[in-house]
Amino acid sequence: MLVDSIEISVNKSDAIKHIFRRTPLISKIEQFNKKVEDIHLEYIELKVLKYEIIYKRKNKGTFRNDDIRNIITMMVNTYNGNSQSVDFIPKTVKRYISKSCIKRSCIKEEYMIEKVKNEIINYFEIKSKGNYIEKQSIKSIKILEISSIYKPYWIGYYSGKEVFVDA
Repeated sequence: MLVDSIEISVNKSDAIKHIFRRTPLISKIEQFNKKVEDIHLEYIELKVLKYEIIYKRKNKGTFRNDDIRNIITMMVNTYNGNSQSVDFIPKTVKRYISKSCIKRSCIKEEYMIEKVKNEIINYFEIKSKGNYIEKQSIKSIKILEISSIYKPYWIGYYSGKEVFVDA
């Protein structure tokens, strides 16, 4: 299938070297220098969620309230559920990838959208507690856009465990 993918910058031999650098010396000695087995390239889906947030900032005056619009872009790893706010989306290229090379997502899309929305709301509540001069209250939060980007990883098995290396 044709997807947007981040470019591959690490080749297979560099990924093997990186795995051995991350492995502790004691593990290498105890496990009799086992080698990394079955190194292959897989893609993990990253969802890009754009939210529009309208919040009210209360000023010092009693009758002056400003409505502020803000757009927040969040990237969510659908395999492990990690999310982060990003300023810009990474550069992608169109690429044909077989469905067998795509790691199955473990999180449903509806659940992910609500979870990220709650994280944003919690962030604004914490921010307003820390700053006593500027208090904020969220009026509305809605999702503007959902898109998918696929990130490549080199995956190998080292003594029965999956090891991920950015590609």
